[in-house]
Amino acid sequence: MKRITAAVAMVAIAGCFTVKETGFPQSSITALPEGRDVSVKLQGFAATILDYMTVYGHETVWVNGRPRGRYGWTPGHYATVTSSTYVPHVRNTDFFLERANTSMETAGFATKTQQPDYVVNVDFNGPFITDSERGIEALWMILSIFSADYSVQTWTAKLKIYDNKTGKMVFHHDYSQRYEVAVWGPLPILSPAGSSKNTANAMQSWCLTALTDRVTADASAFLVSKVK
Repeated sequence: MKRITAAVAMVAIAGCFTVKETGFPQSSITALPEGRDVSVKLQGFAATILDYMTVYGHETVWVNGRPRGRYGWTPGHYATVTSSTYVPHVRNTDFFLERANTSMETAGFATKTQQPDYVVNVDFNGPFITDSERGIEALWMILSIFSADYSVQTWTAKLKIYDNKTGKMVFHHDYSQRYEVAVWGPLPILSPAGSSKNTANAMQSWCLTALTDRVTADASAFLVSKVK
């Protein structure tokens, strides 16, 4: 009995477990041939992150009286207390643009020239969630009695490459990236809330990182084909 109790306690303490998760797509950058010089300017790759800032303040509240001793009673009074509020804050991030620049530089492309040969532009859009996916999310919670959570997001990217000398678009492609994750824990509501994989920011970061890698892989392959 003690062993069973200990095992149950260990599972509860362990928190949340990943039941199902989309595998990260594999993509590879194409390096420039030795002796070839191609300069590019990357733009776009814009994304925002939702944070919550803690704002502290003070407020005056009424404190009720309480028993004192056997027959006494302390009078009620006003008191000043500290309060905190979480305020949503949206901020821009250059993480994906920097990741793309690093990948292209690793492949041998110059990314810091004033007059690049090509301009690579990427626009992200999302998240997209269908009604059926929302229904599946609700079904997971209900059937698991709120001890499991299923979350899904889809993001898209539009890649456009321009010849900087002529201004003509020489390549374009649309991408879609879907991420789904299911987590479970022994404590209803509390366990799923303890996972870091099913948050909006985490799912967005996963999708946009995958899209960034796929886009730079295709962009590098196309640009290398132009100089061969």
